[in-house]
Amino acid sequence: MNAKPEGWAWAGRLTAFAGLFIALGLVLGFAVAVIAGLPGAEATEVIDWRNVAPVLLAACAATWLLAVGIDRRPLSALGLRGGSPGLGELGSGVLAGLAIVGAAILALAVPGWVSWSASAASVLTGVKVSALLLAAAFTEELLFRGYPFRVLHLRFGPVPAVVATSVAFGLMHGANPGVTPLALVNLTLAGVLLGVAYWRSGSLWFVTGLHFGWNWVMAASGLPVSGLEVSISGLEAAVTGPMLWTGGAFGPEGALSITFVTAVGTVWLWRVAGSRSRAGSRLSTTAGSPGADGSLDARG
Repeated sequence: MNAKPEGWAWAGRLTAFAGLFIALGLVLGFAVAVIAGLPGAEATEVIDWRNVAPVLLAACAATWLLAVGIDRRPLSALGLRGGSPGLGELGSGVLAGLAIVGAAILALAVPGWVSWSASAASVLTGVKVSALLLAAAFTEELLFRGYPFRVLHLRFGPVPAVVATSVAFGLMHGANPGVTPLALVNLTLAGVLLGVAYWRSGSLWFVTGLHFGWNWVMAASGLPVSGLEVSISGLEAAVTGPMLWTGGAFGPEGALSITFVTAVGTVWLWRVAGSRSRAGSRLSTTAGSPGADGSLDARG
């Protein structure tokens, strides 16, 4: 963006982004359905390339057209730095996601509310599903913590941007299998965690890794991911604890255990991700231009 969006310009940018994403998603989704020989409107409760690829491509295209084509800003202005810095941020995010959700799973395992049995598993299948989870995480981050967050942050500031994108992120999961009111609250809080991490780190790769690590550790533990059954490791989880603390069929994201872990994780990421600001990477509300490291500012 060349300047702070005044008046209702922010709404026009968000509408354009949403319109492009929806239009491209419908076209690409129909094309994939035709190629795969599936009914165009078929909905599945399984993560596979038929439902991930169209939205990923649509999100990438809409982001590029608006950020680069219209606003004349590099993708690094959204926190998508290239090369080893970007890979490092992605890896750091993955470790943070593993640590946060791993703590919640450990809290369920200690009292014996969840136990595991092993079965034969294909390594290739695990790799493929992991790639799908990474693609899905990147797609959602482009849609919520990418261009839209940037527009809202520039116009209204970081806190409204975090709140608005977090509520939208939570509501997006409202149709997931087995969703409960607590699950929606937790997913909205997860959106806050991701939004704070993006604001403080200035890296979309970092929050993509965080999102991926969050989902991957649940899938690797044999637990549902937002109500979806995702098989990676061959571990089969048996959940016997109270639903209020385990989440039941929806998985840990529908449990109080995740509520507490997310709250603690948000405070932790505020401090850890915020330490990047000393190197000029944090989103700020002061005018300036992207630095050589692709750091985010409020003017871009």
